[in-house]
Amino acid sequence: MKEDYFTEEFIAEMRERYFRPRKWEKVRPFRNAAVLAIDLQAYFLRPESRAFLPSAPRFVPRLVEFYREAERLGVPIIFTRHFHRDDIMTRWWGGNMPRDDPLNGLLDEFRSFAETVIEKRTYDAFHGTELEGILRKLHVETVVITGVMTHLCCETTAREAFVRGFNVVFPVDGTLTQNRFFHEATLRNLSHGFAVTSLLGEVLEWLSSG
Repeated sequence: MKEDYFTEEFIAEMRERYFRPRKWEKVRPFRNAAVLAIDLQAYFLRPESRAFLPSAPRFVPRLVEFYREAERLGVPIIFTRHFHRDDIMTRWWGGNMPRDDPLNGLLDEFRSFAETVIEKRTYDAFHGTELEGILRKLHVETVVITGVMTHLCCETTAREAFVRGFNVVFPVDGTLTQNRFFHEATLRNLSHGFAVTSLLGEVLEWLSSG
């Protein structure tokens, strides 16, 4: 089920297939944005973990560069950190993600950007957290979804953000999952009803144009 799929060819194909210019034009005026960095934990991004995503070595440097530029532009970056114990997530996945496990900390490459970290216990970063309150306090109009995994926590959070009235940008190269099929399924669905599926570079051009 897992594969190293996150290539430049895959990214270009996904952008060509699912980017909707007319949707982008509807979102572009709403430049008061925040970046959501979903669950960028060693658990998913380090080879020694059972949940390691094979394309992580391709993905992490790209996202680090995006965060560096977003930070330079003064765009807030809000991180989430997932853990769960003895609940439905445990039953579904067959194990806990303990809060105190070192693998459940943020990957070292992202720590310098993580001034704000929200802890969550399910796929939805809004459920039972202070995320919406933080975004409202910042007068955020648009959220840019990045992180892992594309088809689970990232997609669920994107849908919930839309329901709460935020514009959603979901860059095709801003999230990662286990394989191309899960990744594409999310882009197919979100581009139809919930989010603009641009490139990270296009997001930076937009953020710097205001």
